Amino acid sequence: MGNLSRGQRTPEDDILFRTPTKDRAIVPDGITPAVEGYFRIPAVWIGDVPDSDSTIYLNPRVHHRVVTERKLLCGINSRVLLDGTFLFDFSSWPEAPQIEIPGYRLPVDRKGIQRTDFAQMKAETYAVVRAQVMNVHQACLATSERKLIRRSAQMGLPVTLSSTLKGLSFVDALQYRDTVDDSRALARSTVNNKDLVPRQSPFPRRVLEIEVVQHSLELLDRILKKKEPHLIRLIESAYLAACNCTQGRLGEAVTLAWGVCEQLLSLLWDQLIADQIGRRKMPSSRKNRLESSRDYSASVIIEILEIDGRLDFETYQLLETARKSRNDWAHKMKEPSSVEVSAAVRGMERLFELVKGVDILFQMTFQGGGVPQWNIWIWEALKDRLDR
Repeated sequence: MGNLSRGQRTPEDDILFRTPTKDRAIVPDGITPAVEGYFRIPAVWIGDVPDSDSTIYLNPRVHHRVVTERKLLCGINSRVLLDGTFLFDFSSWPEAPQIEIPGYRLPVDRKGIQRTDFAQMKAETYAVVRAQVMNVHQACLATSERKLIRRSAQMGLPVTLSSTLKGLSFVDALQYRDTVDDSRALARSTVNNKDLVPRQSPFPRRVLEIEVVQHSLELLDRILKKKEPHLIRLIESAYLAACNCTQGRLGEAVTLAWGVCEQLLSLLWDQLIADQIGRRKMPSSRKNRLESSRDYSASVIIEILEIDGRLDFETYQLLETARKSRNDWAHKMKEPSSVEVSAAVRGMERLFELVKGVDILFQMTFQGGGVPQWNIWIWEALKDRLDR
């Protein structure tokens, strides 16, 4: 097979890459995970609250009980566990399937070995896409909770490619990892009390209703069936914008939100131009200029889209507020207000439905709790002790 980074693979060695060998220079063929998933943080129970005596310590028969599963039409199988674990079998999903990674023979000088072959890079790209899908699902959960239960609650912590549960099967993906590199794995071990630490009661969790979860999977399926990778990235960016709101990071939130709005406005503008070109005769030079020109600012595009009736006036106002606050942040580092960020997020929601036909909502509940308080008398007593 030739060069794989600085390693080598020759046809006569092929059998060594697919069978056990004592040759330490052989890096065997590998296969990427079939299943990836995430443990939702803040932690939840799915469907109902189990008996506290049975969950004070990790009890796989309870914590890992399957409460609902669904085969999505896009090709992904999903499974949801009582403890708030969401698993997805991506092995047959054409956008990020399970693939083999060819092995290689290490050279005599192993210094500086790096696997940069095409299959490895493809696997890492797929891992990113899978994480994006799981963040889209978290946005779907927030949408379903607002629509079905009329409840506003903190959105889940974003997933990264390195923080997902991974395995060759649904069961294999549930293994607990002792690592200091993954805060999500530490949180899962702690909340489920994998290490059997003595406690008087389990960590408290709120409940996500089964109908909310099922609705979220249906919404995810509708999004993925569109087969638009760009849409997955847009929804994840919108979700990350809302997550920044919960942390009080309003400048970052409005920047991400406005970036999503601009992308969707660009698609709406392209449709306007295509419709106008289709209605009238014009020289090809003018057509090319209209189709390829980037001379129109976002402000002008919003004005024209509203005048043409493609944006209602309320959406126009939301987008104008978002645009100005993003510019103030980008050029003057002026912190946007919560009202301005809310306008940006609501503008995104309206554009997703208008441009992509996706009815998705985002929670902006402020997490709070970042600034603890002590009674003055406690402070006075503590100060006296420290001054002695």
